[in-house]
Amino acid sequence: MKKIIFSLLSISLLLSPSIILADHSDSIDYLQAQSQNAWVTQGLAAADAANINIDYIDPSTSDLMTASKYLLALAAVETQDADAVDQLVSTILNNYNNSQLGDVSLLNDDFWGLMALSAAGDDTYQDNIKNFILDNQNPDGGWSWTPGGSSDSNDTAAAVMALLETDLTAGSPEIINAIAYLDTTKNEDNGFGYDIDSDSDGASTAWIISALHKADINTSEAIIFLNSLKQGDGSYLWMPGDANGSVLVTAYALVALSGSSYPVNYIDIQDEPTQTGVDLRIEGPDDTICLATGLQAANVLALLEVGSQVCDFEYIAEETEYGVYVSSIDGIDAEGMLGWQYWVNWQPGMVSAPDYLLVDGDSVLWGYGGWPTYAGKIVSDKTLVDIGESFVITATYFDGDNWQAWSNAEIHVANNIYQTDVNGQVDVVLSSDGVYSIFSQADTEYVRSNKVYVTAGNGISQTVDLVVNIPDNSGGNDTVAFIVDQSSVNFGDLSPGQAGVTVLSLSNTGELPIYIEANINGHQIFTDNTLLDQSIWEDYNLNLAVASSSSVDISLTIPDNWNEAGQKNGQLIFWAVNN
Repeated sequence: MKKIIFSLLSISLLLSPSIILADHSDSIDYLQAQSQNAWVTQGLAAADAANINIDYIDPSTSDLMTASKYLLALAAVETQDADAVDQLVSTILNNYNNSQLGDVSLLNDDFWGLMALSAAGDDTYQDNIKNFILDNQNPDGGWSWTPGGSSDSNDTAAAVMALLETDLTAGSPEIINAIAYLDTTKNEDNGFGYDIDSDSDGASTAWIISALHKADINTSEAIIFLNSLKQGDGSYLWMPGDANGSVLVTAYALVALSGSSYPVNYIDIQDEPTQTGVDLRIEGPDDTICLATGLQAANVLALLEVGSQVCDFEYIAEETEYGVYVSSIDGIDAEGMLGWQYWVNWQPGMVSAPDYLLVDGDSVLWGYGGWPTYAGKIVSDKTLVDIGESFVITATYFDGDNWQAWSNAEIHVANNIYQTDVNGQVDVVLSSDGVYSIFSQADTEYVRSNKVYVTAGNGISQTVDLVVNIPDNSGGNDTVAFIVDQSSVNFGDLSPGQAGVTVLSLSNTGELPIYIEANINGHQIFTDNTLLDQSIWEDYNLNLAVASSSSVDISLTIPDNWNEAGQKNGQLIFWAVNN
């Protein structure tokens, strides 16, 4: 098919209101009857559909592209779920390395990751990601899905929409060149193909219409072609002559035909943020000393005091001519060039601990090491694997400005130790069922990382992390303390109508009798369907004498009508006070 090549900048046409404001009710009905995903959600939102189902979104995903699509979907429906947004943004940022997002051999993860972060109002690494995308623009003005690959219209359209979220405009040379490339993929039927040698298809045409709309360049001819693909059931064909419409093309088409582009909407959390308190993690040279969430403290030193009550450790804070210096935690003293340092939200503390004022949502890490010492973290590309299935652990550390690859880091998996390569990555294979706690460790130059959990085995699993927070209400020097014998609960493979039961042991290890209550948060499957000792968890309480223990039955029942598969996560929190 002969191509018609021209400059879209020279033929900018205003769309007829009848084209933009077309009735999409049949297409909305068609999409709402399908299995829901992020593309469907964005199409429905662009068309102003009501009652959009987003129950499929699991913000705990660790996959970059999945997190990006979920975040774009939440933005499309203008979510007010600040926790889900924060979790997905963190996942995307955790995949930032080498001045780009995710896999250095991919470009599409950078396009969509940048758009997702922009939709959430986060521009942390925007300039670096933008430059990475621009560095990989082909001489013909287009982009591929991979650096050095042949240009295609779909990825070029995505790149244009991503770059227009930065300081580039439709008049920027890079955007002008990209649109010139898109011109070359237009055919005589006024539709667009995947590349210069491809026949027109609905997906490519919809992507390009959306990109041109974002650049304030409109063409009614392309819209007429796209509308020609509409079927009686409201769906849109992928290719002319196809027997049935495509769910994805229909979703893309609704964005394009609604006069929208990606991101469809932007997140503006109107309500006050949830008061979540401050998180504390303390890593000694050989083990984790404290891991606590939701604490209340005005500054870093005050948080250490609260943590000492929660996690039962002692510390020494000395007055020096430079301010307060924490010289010992849990009996581990500063010695020579080794000592204690703190980080807040991964940034190294540059002032004395009592001078750093905390705000709700901060995360504080104390670590023992030399100077300088870097804070490290790990992510896994999978949290649920089959026996013998490979997954990738990526270790990074923060150098004060950027996240860097943590090479030669020891990755501890059960009784095995792996070592990361120059990119901070290592392939891991598990040979038996179970929930594996994984962390990284090196020498005194790095603080031990966070822990991630990977479940090996068939079927879905639900993991409930246990966090203990013990406020000191004794008014004296007596100790309130207790322990839980497990850090996670795996309910295994549960189908609708089935139930799983496990037993935990609570032990009072302090010097006072205690009163315990419980709270469950996280995914709805846990908050709505978990019982403690055969009662709803809101009613659970326990009086526990000094030096005594008690068991608690934890049961989870999957409702008969439950239709959402996949791994779900939650937290079971026990609270104890002096009885």
